[in-house]
Amino acid sequence: MRVAIAGGNGFIGRRLTDQLLEAGHDVTWLSHRPGRYRLAGGVTEVAFEYMAPLGDGPLPEWAEAVASADVVVNLSGYPIVMRWNDERKQLLRDSRVYTARALKEAIRRAREGGGGPSAYIGASAVGIYGDEGDTVLDESAPAGTDWLSQLGVAWERETFAVGDETGVRVVAVRTGLVLGSEGFLPKVALPAKLFVGGPVGSGRQWTPWIHAADIAGIYKFVIEHDDVSGPVNGTAPQPVTMREFSGALGRVLHRPSWLPVPGFGLRIVLGEVAPYMVYSQRPTTRKLEDAGYEFAYPELGPALESAVKEL
Repeated sequence: MRVAIAGGNGFIGRRLTDQLLEAGHDVTWLSHRPGRYRLAGGVTEVAFEYMAPLGDGPLPEWAEAVASADVVVNLSGYPIVMRWNDERKQLLRDSRVYTARALKEAIRRAREGGGGPSAYIGASAVGIYGDEGDTVLDESAPAGTDWLSQLGVAWERETFAVGDETGVRVVAVRTGLVLGSEGFLPKVALPAKLFVGGPVGSGRQWTPWIHAADIAGIYKFVIEHDDVSGPVNGTAPQPVTMREFSGALGRVLHRPSWLPVPGFGLRIVLGEVAPYMVYSQRPTTRKLEDAGYEFAYPELGPALESAVKEL
């Protein structure tokens, strides 16, 4: 199978690539900054510019790669966890919305020519649900009303428009906090290593996590299983509270984890992002498990033991 991955040279994309190559698939990275990593055998890389319209002339190399793929995966998106300002919020939205639109147009052109991919797998996030306390959230749960939830709504609207306008199968993987060498875990592990770790906020909020090997595994699974479509919660089957997460991390790092990080402290460091760090989401993975996916790391302790080795 030929798989084109927008954002393939990113943290999750590289993990997914390794799993796809091991399974015998060919991979093409559509990259905003090509050349950052040495390519493994079976991987090609082309430059990708999502703001450039295709026009009526010859297709750029990235659109040709989309046309020749069996499945297109979109992992592109400006990073969420940093201080926001108006410019960065616009980048958060544009990098998600316009990437999906560009890929949709390339798929549409390919399908009109009698070829093209049969599936489009788009990234999303459990943040689409908003702050839902103890409510168990399956994929039919309504979206929240805060800014980040509405970003998720706009993101998924463009994702599912790919299917509506081209007829391909579409999956949106609603990802939780990924445990690995990049992203969320290094940010919370550092203060723990310095003996100032502890739960963020009250600690009672549900914290949807997933090991990096499993989020890549979920993408591989939905690529290979054409009976899966629609939104899919891409989190571990056993969500925990922030207090439980901090305790488990402390045990793995052999550090205390009792000192809470207050909300006002988060506001100083993260600004407008801070409230979202104490939101509570408790997703269920029943849809994914019913489809046959088996988690490599269903429990937090072993997942953290594995992930901190990469830090």
